[in-house]
Amino acid sequence: MQLITTTILALLLSAASLFAAAEPQSHTHIKHIISSWPDSPKQMGLLQVALNETAIATLYIKLSQTQATDLAWIKLHVSRAKHALDGAEYGDGGLGYGVIKAAKGITKHVILAAHAPDASVNVKVHSQRIVVGANNAVAVANQMLLICNSVSSAISTSQALALTRQLEQLAAILLAGEDVNDDGEISVFQKEGGLTLSKEQITYMARAEGLIKMQ
Repeated sequence: MQLITTTILALLLSAASLFAAAEPQSHTHIKHIISSWPDSPKQMGLLQVALNETAIATLYIKLSQTQATDLAWIKLHVSRAKHALDGAEYGDGGLGYGVIKAAKGITKHVILAAHAPDASVNVKVHSQRIVVGANNAVAVANQMLLICNSVSSAISTSQALALTRQLEQLAAILLAGEDVNDDGEISVFQKEGGLTLSKEQITYMARAEGLIKMQ
């Protein structure tokens, strides 16, 4: 009898341990965004990839303007910025993943997190705001790709430089968002945010879920 009791107790403890170790599905998807994604460079989280690629694109856009009389220089650095945006298989300048792919990944995984059966109200509310920033980033990055293509076919430095200034403005919007309705602020409710908005909302959500420690 004691042996049976001991065995049952051991099974119950084992089951409890497995239950406690099981991670909520929503948390798994959130971690793909904030911590690690197997498909990304160095398995970084998708948010960090998007931010890093944005920083690289912005840097090359600024570098393209430093040799105002050299059309080849301008085109070379804009092509590198383009690679950071689209992560093309053959390219130079970015991480090889691209802002667009990373931002789309953020949207995908935050929606999966929100639709998970164990998703909290916190996850569901913040996910809607995160998607706004990520989707806006994709739209702006696609605009930038079109301009990069125009630079590659530019026939003068003046034409190319004018396009790089447009790229610089859009790179800022890609990160910070844009005050579309001119009310003096960038609002999530007006769907005006960019990657910075997504980062802020992901941080709030992950802290409330206990996935990021309060500092």
